[in-house]
Amino acid sequence: MRTADDDMDNSTIHEIFARRVAQTPEAVALVAGNTSLSYGELDERSNKLANHLRRLGVERGALVGTMLRRSPDAIVALLAILKAGAAYVPFDPAYPQHLLFFMVQDSNPSAMIVQNSVIDTIGASPFWNIPTICMEGDAECLLQESAAPLAVVTGPDDLAYVMYTSGSTGRPKGVMTPHRGVARLVKDNDYASFDRNEVFLHLAPLTFDACTFEIWGALLNGAKLAIVESIRPSLDEIAEAIGTYGVTTMWLTAGLFHLMVDHKLDALRPLRQLLAGGDVLSPSHVQKVLRALPGCRLINGYGPTENTTFTCCYSVPAGQPAGKPIPIGKAIRHTEIYVLDDDFRPVAAGEVGQLCTGGRGVALGYLNRESLTKQKFIADPFAGRPEALMYLTGDLVRMAPDGNLEFLGRTDRQVKINGKRVELEEIEEALRQCGSCGDAVAVIREPGGTTRQIVAYVTARAGQSPTVEELRSHIRSRLPDYMVPSAFAVLDAFPLLPSGKVDRNALPLLVMPAARPNNPLSLPRSGLERTLAAIWQCVLGAETIGVDDNFFDLGGSSLQLIEVQEQIQQKLDCNLEIVELFRHPRIRVLAEHLSGATSAGAALPGIQQRAFRQNNAIAAMRRNAGIRRDAALRDSR
Repeated sequence: MRTADDDMDNSTIHEIFARRVAQTPEAVALVAGNTSLSYGELDERSNKLANHLRRLGVERGALVGTMLRRSPDAIVALLAILKAGAAYVPFDPAYPQHLLFFMVQDSNPSAMIVQNSVIDTIGASPFWNIPTICMEGDAECLLQESAAPLAVVTGPDDLAYVMYTSGSTGRPKGVMTPHRGVARLVKDNDYASFDRNEVFLHLAPLTFDACTFEIWGALLNGAKLAIVESIRPSLDEIAEAIGTYGVTTMWLTAGLFHLMVDHKLDALRPLRQLLAGGDVLSPSHVQKVLRALPGCRLINGYGPTENTTFTCCYSVPAGQPAGKPIPIGKAIRHTEIYVLDDDFRPVAAGEVGQLCTGGRGVALGYLNRESLTKQKFIADPFAGRPEALMYLTGDLVRMAPDGNLEFLGRTDRQVKINGKRVELEEIEEALRQCGSCGDAVAVIREPGGTTRQIVAYVTARAGQSPTVEELRSHIRSRLPDYMVPSAFAVLDAFPLLPSGKVDRNALPLLVMPAARPNNPLSLPRSGLERTLAAIWQCVLGAETIGVDDNFFDLGGSSLQLIEVQEQIQQKLDCNLEIVELFRHPRIRVLAEHLSGATSAGAALPGIQQRAFRQNNAIAAMRRNAGIRRDAALRDSR
């Protein structure tokens, strides 16, 4: 008889999935909008694509890039790549082309799998000479492929995926995760329930390692995966997905957790388990959840990408002391944790040390970065096996008397922005590449609440005068949005310590936003403009907002835009799609849009808007009924 430990020791991701298919082929594997695939259907579709990849020359050990949005097609693609014996490398099509080009060159994929929407977004790119499969455009071709399963050619120690994270040397680094790391995360573990009756919400981007928990936590346990397909889902869309799909398990970054608790707490009531993390959780928000959702298990999840998503978890008890920092907990199963001093010797309980981790979740290292791999992945002196590796997280922790770890900070300058890892050195190096910039320093400011913002200070190259607009444009062309500083300042020189190093504590404190483009300040005039300006001031922590100021140029982030959307809907009693805020990032044009949107039903008063949505829902139900009726007629023929 096969046991859970057999899954851990001897199986790849796709082998475990195949056993689930054999057990419950008719069970629903995933749902997204009107699409639903059973385990058997998902298996068949991924087999066809796997056979197609093999015919393209994809073999064991190859890397296959993906530029895919959250969707059923994306899940088919990930499974197919693994079945072909390869590993997947997810790229975010929203990243600047400069960054995408570097990642593609660095990973050198044997093939690329894309969607029509991605091709439309990034257009003609310098890496389209790679053999490319378009999930929609090549659909007819894929249907003709064999659905026969391929022989398994990989083992648990083989590479499953490469996921890029921020790098301190100015270039991202690809973390190489093996099959055993994923199996260890979601099989034979008790930090969360992985029962086949669970419904996991797939909300994380495919480039963020939280999706590993979401996708494989569901599909390797016979559970259901509910996919949020919207590129930038609003709080309303997340709440609607929970209710529509009957979600029982979900993961939220700390920032999104705080927003959901503040504005959509009731929507979380159906959950049986809620995992949050990626940054420090606010104790007051944790207390709100404990009081309002007694039937929901709240779990603080901690872990670097280099140890496959989670290293430690803390199931918050109902009696968690108010105001006390939330621990990151204890090691999950098949994981070893050590709190060590600078000489890698264990420190006594209660003393501060670096958290180092070993076990099955440790990655294989960094792609094409042998020197860095040797620095961060060292032989585990406590494992008793010469091949065992220990990863040095760089996180400072302390072990409490009850055995739970308390997170205290970093040994370096790595930070978390909305759950995503950011090396401040990478931002500094990117700024130094700007032609007018001499040197650069990036720091983190916390203007209030639970929001963190990146602030950049630069000096000018001889004979040059860098502007804020130039610096922001340059950095946006090289780094993802979440790494773009919220404010810039040009200084004559940096304050220095006696050692000659930059005294970051002596840098001038900037009031957000620190600088405004060269437009004259135009104050709000109408009541609507004043209301919108007040919302922006509250969210951005700014004293004065002009109606022609760009939200993102003032340091606004995507997460803060969600907060703006929620406040607008509450104060104006209207429905506003998040995409409209991206399209109208200035108060003047946003006010004009809101004033003229009622004819399209985008910002109707509350009662009318509910009727508008209800009519749309009825129409959708009728369309779906027609689709099912047509399908039944085809089957009967």
